[in-house]
Amino acid sequence: MKDRIIEESIASLRREGLRFSVDTLAERLNISKKTIYKYFPTKEALAVALYQKYYADLKVQAESLAGEDSVTARFKLLSLYFDAKSMTSRDIFNKYKLNEAISSFTATENERLLNIVFSSLNCAISQQDKTVLRIVINGSFEKLCNEKIAPERVINWLVNQLWQ
Repeated sequence: MKDRIIEESIASLRREGLRFSVDTLAERLNISKKTIYKYFPTKEALAVALYQKYYADLKVQAESLAGEDSVTARFKLLSLYFDAKSMTSRDIFNKYKLNEAISSFTATENERLLNIVFSSLNCAISQQDKTVLRIVINGSFEKLCNEKIAPERVINWLVNQLWQ
């Protein structure tokens, strides 16, 4: 049951964003809120479990994609990073009052994921260029999260620019 709660929490947060709640999670799983709190005594405990599972799965997918040399793999890799950015937007963290430890964990994991993106580039990249790319990618993805528009066009443009 614990794994089902975590999996559905990830799917619900991704699907519902700010509308996600423990009430809707319980309803979707056909269980009571009390059952959720049996496994996760606080919302923060659920959030920790949710993000740990989310990033463990994401890392496996990203490392697999980084080893492929195709436009499709690169698009999927940047799409994974965009998904991670959208799952950790300030709006979500503020609404759920997630603590600094969770915020710090997700920031570290996002940085690790971005480093996997950088490792997939077919050339050596300086630290200064990584900083520039970090600003461009993070700025673009943050804007996409706030604008609520489909990210495909921006991701395609980034793929074409980064892997020429």
